[in-house]
Amino acid sequence: MSNLRHEDPIVRSYAVTHPSGTIIPPQAIGWDLLVFASTGVLTVITSSGRWVAPPTRAVWVPSGSALRLEISGRARIRNLYFPAAGASGSLRPSVVHVSSLLRELILRAAATAPLFASVPTHQHLASLLLAELAALPVAPLDLPMPRDARARFVASALLVDPGTDRSLDALSADAAASRRTIERLFRAETGMPVLAWRNRLRVLSALRDIAAGDTVAAISRRLGYSSPSAFVTMFRREMGTTPTAYFRTSATIS
Repeated sequence: MSNLRHEDPIVRSYAVTHPSGTIIPPQAIGWDLLVFASTGVLTVITSSGRWVAPPTRAVWVPSGSALRLEISGRARIRNLYFPAAGASGSLRPSVVHVSSLLRELILRAAATAPLFASVPTHQHLASLLLAELAALPVAPLDLPMPRDARARFVASALLVDPGTDRSLDALSADAAASRRTIERLFRAETGMPVLAWRNRLRVLSALRDIAAGDTVAAISRRLGYSSPSAFVTMFRREMGTTPTAYFRTSATIS
C-alpha cells in the first residue's frame, strides 16, 4: 500500500444480501477480491477452477480472474477489494479459513469502506485484516480444472452430474482417450487423482445442497451413494467431520 496516494482508497467493499442464484460481482482490474458471505454458501467459478466457501471460509481472488458466484441459500455477501500491489501476493484463487477475528474485521471493513490511507484508523484496520488473512491456513475446498481438452471433457461431465454411475472408462472413451491417459492428465494438471477430484467435487456439491436446505439422505442419493452413511463416511474422510457437525459449527460462527 506504500505506493498509494493518501486520497486513494485502500479497501473498497461490495455488501449485498442475495437469494440463491448466480451473480457476477464487480471486480476492476488492479484490485484483488476477498469473497465472503456470513450466511449461505458461495461457489466462486473462474476458467481455472471453482472454490466453495461456506460461512467459515472466504475465497481470495487475484486481480484479472474473471469470475461468477453461484449462491446456495440466502447469502449476506461482504466482499472486500484491495489494491493488487499491496495485497497478499497470491497469484491464484484460494480458500482460507475465517477465524473469529478475521470475520469481525471483514464485517467492520465492509461497513466502514471505503477505507483511506489518510485516516489512521482505516490504515490500521486494513493492515490488521491483511496480516490476519496472511496468517491463516488455506482450506482444501478448491476444485482445479484440467487444461487438456480430453481431461476437461471428463471433468465437465462430472460437474454436470457429480452422482453419475458412468465409469471412468466410459467417460474416457467419450473423450477419445484411454483411462490411463485421463488419470495421468488429472494428476499432472490438477495435482489430484481422478477419484480424489471426484470426491472433492461431491463434497463441494454437498456443501451447496445442504446450505440450500436439502437433507443428507437426498444428497447421498443424488451423489450416487448406496446409503447416507456411505456418503457421511466419505465427507468425514475429506473434511474431518460430518456434514451436520460442519454446518452446526458454521451456524455458531455466523
